[in-house]
Amino acid sequence: MWWQWGAATCIFAFLVLIGLAIRFAYLAIRALRHAETALDTMQQQVRQTAESTESLLLVSTEVMQDLQGKMQAVDAWFAAAEETGEAVQRVSRIVKSVSLSIESTALEARKALHSHRDTANDLMELTAAGLQLWHRLQASRPMKSKE
Repeated sequence: MWWQWGAATCIFAFLVLIGLAIRFAYLAIRALRHAETALDTMQQQVRQTAESTESLLLVSTEVMQDLQGKMQAVDAWFAAAEETGEAVQRVSRIVKSVSLSIESTALEARKALHSHRDTANDLMELTAAGLQLWHRLQASRPMKSKE
């Protein structure tokens, strides 16, 4: 009978062991399902992150292209401003050249005017002297009587 109690204890221990094994298997399956759910959630989040990153890259590319276009427009504006500056510089040099030319012409005209004024004064003095001589000559001639 002892062996029957020993066999019953073994059978009971075996049933407890099988119960525990089933419980551990159930918990393991539950943990695997939970892990699978967590992995699915993470996979969805990774997909969403990848999609967000892709859309962000597309938007960034568009922004960069827009920025490049604007930079090219600004470059064109700076080139135009540089050309305008060069044109203003040329006009400034031309105006300076014309101003110097006008100034030298005015100085030459002033010198010529002074020269002509001196010549005119000399001519007036000579004319006055000639008239005085003519009057003296006329006064010194005997008057012819009218016959």
